[in-house]
Amino acid sequence: MKNDILFARCIDMTVEAYGVCKVDGLVIFTKGMIIDEEGYIKIIAHKKNLAYAIIDRLTKVSPFRTKEACPIAYKCGGCDLRHIAYEYQLLLKQKWLKETLANIGGIDYDIPPVVPSPLQDRYRNKVQVPIRDHKVGFYRVNSHDIVEYTDCLIQSEKANAIIGFIKRKIIKDGTDRYFRHILIKEGFTSGEIMIGLILNVEDFSGLDTLVSDIVKEFPEVMSLIVNVNTRDDNVILGDKEIVMYGSSYIIDELDGLKFKISLKSFYQTNPLQTVNLYKEVVKVSEVSKNTKILDLYSGIGTIALFLARYAKEVIGVEVVAAAHANALDNAQLNKIDNVKFYHDDASRSMVTYLKDVDVVVVDPPRKGLNQALIKDIAQSGVEKVVYVSCNPSTLARDLDRFKNLGYTLESLRGFDMFPHTTHVETVVSLKRAVLSRSADSSLT
Repeated sequence: MKNDILFARCIDMTVEAYGVCKVDGLVIFTKGMIIDEEGYIKIIAHKKNLAYAIIDRLTKVSPFRTKEACPIAYKCGGCDLRHIAYEYQLLLKQKWLKETLANIGGIDYDIPPVVPSPLQDRYRNKVQVPIRDHKVGFYRVNSHDIVEYTDCLIQSEKANAIIGFIKRKIIKDGTDRYFRHILIKEGFTSGEIMIGLILNVEDFSGLDTLVSDIVKEFPEVMSLIVNVNTRDDNVILGDKEIVMYGSSYIIDELDGLKFKISLKSFYQTNPLQTVNLYKEVVKVSEVSKNTKILDLYSGIGTIALFLARYAKEVIGVEVVAAAHANALDNAQLNKIDNVKFYHDDASRSMVTYLKDVDVVVVDPPRKGLNQALIKDIAQSGVEKVVYVSCNPSTLARDLDRFKNLGYTLESLRGFDMFPHTTHVETVVSLKRAVLSRSADSSLT
């Protein structure tokens, strides 16, 4: 029953980082408990066949438990693994990846060790925080309550300082009521910073002064944009943007390539690990000067331009207009002329783009690929597919679909893009096999 205190041993951990305990046949998911730990847990929710609990007192502590350096880790919920030693975090992500592929996709694969992040703290180049009820911070787990902070350890010290500066200004003068979010993007190599002020109005008394104060305090700011969002939903960015200072973009560098980054364009949030991930994409693509590659969900052209240095031709397709515009600029910025970028939706028919392609690279959002696109790829007869995934569940589903359409798993490797969280990025290589009769008929 709720509030009961029970003695339990943790026998497993879920992909949501709950410890799994069993007491008299009851499965209890316990926040913060690590495999092989024992102790007293307090039931906070009880259903018919399962319950949820928190740790009351441990009598056996895992050797992998560490003292949390972040005072709000449990409250904000962003870093579910902050209490676990980093080497064990990597083992857990390897285990969860293997289990997810098996349980959802029926894929039995010997997962190699997850590639560690070069930085475990201060690795993020992007921060977005909501403003609500005169507070600036992160949403508490499963709520809209704001958890305030002074130093988020996975964000840069500069980003934290900017958030703190803006917070003090807008709370003091009462203009916080006009704010929905603050968004910061930072070039790790260039040092350039973009600030997005997401407002529910276009202007307010004191906005010009606030902008002036920010850029005076932080000379690294090369772009300050007001984004107007009057929608009554959870979408962060609205359609209207007003450049208040500097440019509409910043520039950063990855492995010698320069990239323009706009407010709405996607750019990997762990740039040092991104280089490792993209090098894996180049490697498993087996690209040569005779290779023609189609890059779907190409964003601002990062993967496409990495590949274009080694390929005959690369075609990128991206639905977000700002990202597509950045990609065109990035090709010129890097003087790369064997890449073409198209503004189109990869969830629609890609048959035209798939003609005479040797390799297809996909880097979709968390929802993965739709079945029609997978069929288009299979029908094209392309020999190799490289899948970059940020969601093991939809990856497992899509790999099963590719398998049924004649593709075999050639290689798979996890990359830790988000230390202290449960997330893992994966690079997969698929190779076209001889189609079975059933697979061949399913294509028509």
